[in-house]
Order: sequence, then structure tokens, then C-alpha cells
Amino acid sequence: MITITTRQGKDVEIVLESELCSPMDMGERVRAYCHIHGSDHQRSLSINKATGWGHCFNAACGATVLVVEWNRALAKRLLHSHYQGLTSAALPGYAPPSQESRYRQYAFQPMLLPPPRSIPQWQQDELHALCELDGQMRCALVYTRRARMYLSERGIPLKVALATGVGYLPSALLNGPDMRKQRGLLRRWADRIVFPLSSPEGRGYIGRSLWRWQPGMNETTHKVLLERSGSPRRWIKTCPAGWFSAASEDVPRAIILVEGAFDRLTLLAAGFQANDIIALVGTAAPVDWLPAQVKTIVLALDGDEGGQEASNRLAHQLVLAGLQVKLCPPGQDGCGKDWNERWQRMGRKSIASVFETFYEARSA
Repeated sequence: MITITTRQGKDVEIVLESELCSPMDMGERVRAYCHIHGSDHQRSLSINKATGWGHCFNAACGATVLVVEWNRALAKRLLHSHYQGLTSAALPGYAPPSQESRYRQYAFQPMLLPPPRSIPQWQQDELHALCELDGQMRCALVYTRRARMYLSERGIPLKVALATGVGYLPSALLNGPDMRKQRGLLRRWADRIVFPLSSPEGRGYIGRSLWRWQPGMNETTHKVLLERSGSPRRWIKTCPAGWFSAASEDVPRAIILVEGAFDRLTLLAAGFQANDIIALVGTAAPVDWLPAQVKTIVLALDGDEGGQEASNRLAHQLVLAGLQVKLCPPGQDGCGKDWNERWQRMGRKSIASVFETFYEARSA
């Protein structure tokens, strides 16, 4: 066990799986006796198998732990200033607890870790078909007037969208005689603005439906239309999916996390650099996806209740990982819950707080 203190003063106990005392598999979580305060009466240590993070619910202890084998990338990140070359075998310089320890020793019971995710063949074929049409979708965004007008009404210049790899899949593109195979795979992607995604698992896409959208129709009206029974889903993703962002090697030490793809396009239209902003296209932010050079995060998620809850949750996770976090939610002034909505109503002054918070983060 190694104790790491984050820059925010939070102690995190980095432990090996073999150090867990009499672990019991409880499905998504593992319960174990807390070897930190030496309990053998109650399994007060609860650990999430998917993330490796755990917490002791004993009020006198309250320890936060991270199991190395269950989140090796994050463990490396936390330990990189102390250890180099963390391998799958052991932590360099680490010695197991002495047999003279006053704590009771337990035999290790292997955990039922989540198996590697298997992607159904149809999803693999769907992703492959989209990749093959990537260039044609970008061209379609240029020559399809309706798609261009949709971007324009959301305040997004065409050149900004094209620079980030955004495309459009018109139904007509799938009707050609040489598109018979792709037609069945991609029918649900027809008439969508398509955004490229990236993650450690590979490339992906997310698509925003333009079904029955007409010029002059605002987002609220269109959303209600798409929520009717029998309508296509507003957003769909491939598997794997990922983030809408620049290449990870180009990401600087301070970045902005926004919630939606159009929020990222909005900030780019306002003058931010492409590598400054990552769109989560949701509210999940696996810390181990972040490049090692990232030190400061500006959380600029939506201003509604869901966005506020996600901001608090992500801020806690990021701080535990040793990152500096600055919150920058949209104003509660009735001018829009997200950056794109506010951009359409207020223009450049709608994102003034993001500029201020980000440049403060960069200079810190």
C-alpha cells in the first residue's frame, strides 16, 4: 500500500488487488475488510470494479483507495512523479506487508472482474461503413443546403464544422446502386449531422438527427418533434464512441470540458483553439483517457440540474486524480442552459466567462 497526497491535500491509498482482505464479489462492487484501519468485523471497504475506486464507510477511517490492477492507467498517473515504469507484475520498490503486521492476514480470493467488452458484429460493420463514407459525408455537408442552414441557424460557420471533421449523411447517398450493403447498416444514420469521436478504444461517431427539421425551427420545437413515438432518436452513437476532440498528443496542459458537440463548435466559432476543448458528448469523463500532460480542467458543462450534478461528480473524480479543477457553468439568467443556446441569443458576450476562466487556468 502506498499513500499519495494529491495537490488538493486528499490522501489516496494505492493498493494491489492481493492486499484486499477477504474480498467478496457483490456484482458491480467488491466489499472487503478495511486493511487500512485494521477492521475484521465488517466489510466496510467498498470498491467499484469498473473504475478501481473504493471508499471505507467506517466513520473513523473514511479512506479512499484505488486498486492498481483495476485502473492501471490512472494508478500510473497518480504515481508517475514517484515511480517510473509501473509494470503489470509489481510496483517498483514496493514490499508486501510484514508478516509481523498487527492486522489479521487473509487468503486472497480471485475477483470476477468485468470481462473485456465484446462489440457485436453489426456494430463493428456499422462503424466500418461510416469510416468508408467519411469523406463523402464531409462533402455532403458542403453541398446539402438544408444541412448548411441548420449549422447557420445554430451559429456555427461551415468552415469551423469542416475543420473538425463534421459531416452529413443524406438519405440520397445511401440510395445508389453501389450502396446496397451500406444501406441496411446505415439506414438509422440517414439525415444526420455526423461528428467524429475518438477514445483509447478507437474511432467512433455520434449523429444528430435533422428529421423533419425546417429552417426557422428552434431546438426546443425540434426536440419535442423527435421525442414523439415513432420518431428517430435525436442522438445515436457507434460502439466504441468516445469524445469529440482534437488528437490527444495536441492537447495542452489546461483544457475545457463541455457537454455537447455543438458546445465545442460554439467555442471554436468564438475563437478558441481546437485542442483547447473536449466535448464529452454526454457527461462521462474517464480520467485515464486524459493525456498525461493535462494538469488543469475547466468544467463548462450545461447549466441545468443534470449538468450541475455531473459537474460536481466529475470535479470530485478529477481532484482525486490530482488535477486542478475550475467550474464554469452557464449563467442562471434564462438565456439558455448550454453554450450553443446562449451563443444564438447573446453572441460573443455569452461565452465571456469561459474565456476569463480558461485564461486564468492557463496562467496558473
